[in-house]
Amino acid sequence: MGLFGFGRNSSRARETKSMKPVEVAPSSAAVSVAESAVPALPEFSAQAVTETAGAGADGCVISVIIPVYNTMPYLTELLNSLEGQDMDKDRFEVIAVNDGSTDYSGEILDVYAKRNANFRVVHQENSGWPGKPRNVGVDIARGDYVFFCDGDDVLGREALRRMAEYAQRHDVDILIPKMVGLGGRKVMSGLYRATRLDTPLEVALRSLNPIKLIRRSIMIEQGIRFKEEPVRLEDGMAVTEAYMAAGRISILSDYDYYQARSRSDGQNISIRLIEPLGYVGSLSEIARIVTEHVADAERARALVAALFIRKGLRFYEGKRFLDYDDEGRGQWVAAHAQLLERFLPAETTGLFEGVHRVRVDAIRAGRLDELVQLAEADLASARNPDLVTLDATVSGAQLQIRSYATDRTAHDLVVEDRDTGQKTGIPLVAGHGGLLHAELDSAALAAALQRLGNVWLSYNAEATDLRRVAMDGEIPSADSNKVRYYRTAHGFLSIDVRKAV
Repeated sequence: MGLFGFGRNSSRARETKSMKPVEVAPSSAAVSVAESAVPALPEFSAQAVTETAGAGADGCVISVIIPVYNTMPYLTELLNSLEGQDMDKDRFEVIAVNDGSTDYSGEILDVYAKRNANFRVVHQENSGWPGKPRNVGVDIARGDYVFFCDGDDVLGREALRRMAEYAQRHDVDILIPKMVGLGGRKVMSGLYRATRLDTPLEVALRSLNPIKLIRRSIMIEQGIRFKEEPVRLEDGMAVTEAYMAAGRISILSDYDYYQARSRSDGQNISIRLIEPLGYVGSLSEIARIVTEHVADAERARALVAALFIRKGLRFYEGKRFLDYDDEGRGQWVAAHAQLLERFLPAETTGLFEGVHRVRVDAIRAGRLDELVQLAEADLASARNPDLVTLDATVSGAQLQIRSYATDRTAHDLVVEDRDTGQKTGIPLVAGHGGLLHAELDSAALAAALQRLGNVWLSYNAEATDLRRVAMDGEIPSADSNKVRYYRTAHGFLSIDVRKAV
């Protein structure tokens, strides 16, 4: 029996949704496996593989699977976070698949495997994409669940234990843990606002990354595999298949489980140049999976429409679309027009609203000029608000600010403490010519800030939709009651209270 009563040896039968198995093309060559104290590996494909492992134990709940390719120096931070988990080590294993790294990643993995009995390392020739290492990990995993993570990220110390407890207590098939950004990485924070035991597809499909706890039997029984060739959204296709087969999908938001890193060397796959035809082909495959497995046709179309807004229309926004030349723009439009014709024909246009509907109509009709104009309007709207005037007063300072956003309204001015992140809201008053007025009190700011404060316009009450206030070099700094209002080296309005504290 598993740790909390619902493990793989439990007598309780687990029912999952029926789904067509995914055909996986066999690979081309035999595999040699080094002898180790682990069960024999299943037959893999194409490449020579060796394994370093510690002895495993029955009752493994989670198999953490890590595809590794040249992830130093970040890899050690991940491995340290796994080594330091507060979960019993006989309840989880770490499977790191070294995909032919040319740095010291492979050697580092072997060091950790030798000192941790629950760490296993597979060395294989480079496959060129994370899909094959993930498949290798799933094939040899012993856990009731598999958890996929990337070699340059970090887990919270209590992450595995808490995920296992929740998943087993509530009989969860797929668990989406709260993710936070590391090194400036942006994540969908709104997805993790609250824990959600039963998460509908409408919400779950917003998260197609592989950072999930997934019941391994679903992947094995349904034949779910990651694409092994270099294709975009290969993780999204596999995750969507798993969603379709899951009986219960949950979001767990009570802890910072996973820190996703933005690499300073720019090697995150997700930020590399995207080729239109391949990407849209993968998106079409996800749409096919949804359409074939959601019985309610109307709901399936709504799910695909929401998917297209998130994963399709984003390429037409502002600088992203304008950065492509005419040929690239034409490829996006042609490929997306085919997707729309297949899954969202003209009669479904009502599923889109506002600018989304305008863009969809332009894509269907091939109106490139209109799409360029919309992108240019996005670019203007995304411009940082400008400080127009700054005047010192007896008690503080008066500001006039111009906002360029056309799709949202400024809510208030926000001063954020640069050390603590604490935010202080200051009311805005609309003035002539679209200018926004604010009165800043130096004494109140000195009490709220430790040293320095950044100034933002907030476009919602929660102060989560923020844009930094820019300050032109022609506007002089101002001082009031030992508080200085000045322009930073990067051209933004800031506040210095160090002399007043």
